Amino acid sequence: MRHTIRVVAVLALVWIGYLAWPIYDLFALVRAIESRDVGAVTDAVYFDAVRISLTNQVVDVYLRRAGIQIGPLRRNMAAAAIAHPIVDRLISPEAVSQLLSAGWPTPVLPAPPGTIGITTGTIGTVWQIFANSEYGFARFEVAAPAALPRQQRFRLQFRLLQWRWRLVGIIVPARIVNLLADELVRAVQK
Repeated sequence: MRHTIRVVAVLALVWIGYLAWPIYDLFALVRAIESRDVGAVTDAVYFDAVRISLTNQVVDVYLRRAGIQIGPLRRNMAAAAIAHPIVDRLISPEAVSQLLSAGWPTPVLPAPPGTIGITTGTIGTVWQIFANSEYGFARFEVAAPAALPRQQRFRLQFRLLQWRWRLVGIIVPARIVNLLADELVRAVQK
């Protein structure tokens, strides 16, 4: 009986640790963004995956607005060719930090007044983060900032890579993706 209790206690501790670990790394990323620690942001973000995430979102809106229907292979080639000028302005440690801390893609468009970014003050409590998150095997996804309505939140996607939780995707709110797609239309027309 004691052996069973010990095993259950150890499994419970492992489970609690697995739930707390990505939240700890999320807070570490937010603190690094606030302190403008480029090295820590670089270590916490997998920029190639974030680039693909943002490119796909912008190109999907662009193609939908243009009424273009193409297959997935051609879509990926179009994504690489078309969205390059817009997305490249958002992919750097400084630009990702500005996007998340300001809540707006400031390297592309000036932020309107009243935007809320992801900071230690706006991300919410541990319980709010837990309520706004989804866990999977080696994956963690959280919606933030907690102060905003769900449709205006960023969705940050983390993956466990080389025993570290790294940001691999940013799902941007629809209004911002629409503005980025408009900016892409302007860039393509030039």
